[in-house]
Amino acid sequence: MKLAATVLLTAACLSAQAQAQPPIVLDGQYSARTDEMSLEIIGNRVCFAPDKAQWGRLPRPAAPHDAWFCFSNDGEARRLLRVPARQADNCGWQARARIVIDTYQPYVEQGDGNDMARLASVVKVAQPNAIACE
Repeated sequence: MKLAATVLLTAACLSAQAQAQPPIVLDGQYSARTDEMSLEIIGNRVCFAPDKAQWGRLPRPAAPHDAWFCFSNDGEARRLLRVPARQADNCGWQARARIVIDTYQPYVEQGDGNDMARLASVVKVAQPNAIACE
């Protein structure tokens, strides 16, 4: 019983901590890739790669790899970023954008996974470009 209460308390604290983050404004590029390898590794998600100069704004441990994350509220992110529907003649969409996120969760486990963030709003987004299939 004590263990269950401890687990629930820890989860509540982590949830409150994640929601207490101040909004972060980022410039960069979103991508919604539909090629087979991306779908297998990341899934059908919209992800965002902030400009390198802004990596330090993200509350994540230092890492040797590029900073990028996918949106935890994927459906809302697609709507706010105006991501076009999937098309057979390309492997997804990408566009420059300035966004606001208000929850960032770094992936710190071993193995496959990626950071996640909740898209709060879009300040501006460029016209999307199709991603060519390789």
